[in-house]
Amino acid sequence: MGSQLHAQLNEYYRVDYEHNVHPSQGESLPLGSAIEEYIQSNLNTTKEELSRLPILSPPEWDDSHPLTHYFVSSSHNTYLLSRQLVGRASAESYTHALSRGARCVEIDVWPSSSSEGLVVTHGYTLTKGVSFRKVCEAIGEGVDALGPDAWPVLVSLECHVGPKGQQNMVNILKSAWGEKLVVGRLQNDDSHDQEDDNVIVSPRYSKGKIILMVEYYPPNNFAQIEAEEEVEEQIDEIDPILEHFSTESIIEGEDLPQVLIGEVERGKISDELAALGYYARSWKPSMGWLQQELVDPRHILINISETNILSLLPTQLDPLIQHARLHLRRIFPKGTRIRSSNMDVLKFWRNGSHVVSLNWQTVDTSMQINEAMFVDSPGWVLKPNAQRMLDQESGKFKLSAEIVGLSSLILPKGRQDKTCNVYVEAELYHNLQDQKWKSKTVATTEDGDVMWNENLVWEFDRDELAFIRLRVRENRRLEKDLDLALFCARVDHLQQGWRLAYLLNMDGRATGATLLVNFELTQ
Repeated sequence: MGSQLHAQLNEYYRVDYEHNVHPSQGESLPLGSAIEEYIQSNLNTTKEELSRLPILSPPEWDDSHPLTHYFVSSSHNTYLLSRQLVGRASAESYTHALSRGARCVEIDVWPSSSSEGLVVTHGYTLTKGVSFRKVCEAIGEGVDALGPDAWPVLVSLECHVGPKGQQNMVNILKSAWGEKLVVGRLQNDDSHDQEDDNVIVSPRYSKGKIILMVEYYPPNNFAQIEAEEEVEEQIDEIDPILEHFSTESIIEGEDLPQVLIGEVERGKISDELAALGYYARSWKPSMGWLQQELVDPRHILINISETNILSLLPTQLDPLIQHARLHLRRIFPKGTRIRSSNMDVLKFWRNGSHVVSLNWQTVDTSMQINEAMFVDSPGWVLKPNAQRMLDQESGKFKLSAEIVGLSSLILPKGRQDKTCNVYVEAELYHNLQDQKWKSKTVATTEDGDVMWNENLVWEFDRDELAFIRLRVRENRRLEKDLDLALFCARVDHLQQGWRLAYLLNMDGRATGATLLVNFELTQ
């Protein structure tokens, strides 16, 4: 059953962004007659040669920088097969997420009276849980499948188990992950000989490893202060959700505060479990955390909600970027995202946050950008120069695009072999105001071919986190326009000149359609 479910997940949730980095080198793609004629008449190439050229070329991946110099592709509530409140949990979700490029996954572990013991589930919901042991074994198998040269996998552990049950957790973690689990200081680190233990660990020396995030509670009563604030936030977020449910499987709203407070009272981490979080001491901070000097212990990871980070913007943007040069930061979604929607991933990358946890079950704009960021990468991508205290190339840039036409557009179900009125909408996401452009509307042929022959030109300030998205949309006039296919890429990865862009459907899977475009980026 496990392998069957894994195959189903790969089919249902797979994405095909790599097609634009590694196009087929076999037979050329079938192109519309008008596109073929355009290539033959106007371009100094053949359709066979053109179809083999990648439109994207990510850089070489440098593994020598500190962990805090990278963004990490991150999955939220990895165990869920579907939506937040009523979905089913599965260990296979972890092997699938890792194979798809996630390098940070999340485990919410709870005590249970069932025969399986500890379970991984979404607390206070109708979600059906899965054995904690099976989840750990699946993660271990997934990391093994990646190979010894794979960049490290971060595991965010949300522990809802009291200290007495944590020894069992430790035993399971060590048994399932063995030498892959980082326990204490790595022995072949760049700064291993430094007496002050100010270790700057890089991906180079942690390949094939699992770095566990374990909750950290500072001394001097900080733990109680931060926990009480977290309770208040959870209550505010969960109360409106509970209004939609009346079941014994979910704790009633009036009892919820007491349950959460009870959780706070037992929210201590045993020394044995804390030791496993050496490089990622996960702290859900109290107010004023941005001004605190976090020097003891080392390797504090700020684990904070999107709501709390957004409350600091835009006034604290520079301090957030500076803080992230020293400490890893993980952003988790607010609790009211019950339909597994995603936060604006670019907004959090722009403030330096390393790990922005997204619901991979939903391929919305943020997931499209996330896939474009990490395509063909080891799941870790270097931050912009300015976020690493390096000089950043400045000046105005001009992005020009000739959008000629597309071949083999797949129409919605039930409408094959018919025509459709479509246009291209282009969007540039950059550090100032986002820009949009829209082509004229043209009817497709019965084979799904369209010709536009239109140009767009955008000028913008140099931005290493600029992304472009092209969507082919149906003009439905009396209804909301329908997205049919897309291309999404980081501007820095675009190859200039004439290319065929492989178009994906709105779930991120290849459609067989291609768009003939010519990109030019000049300063």
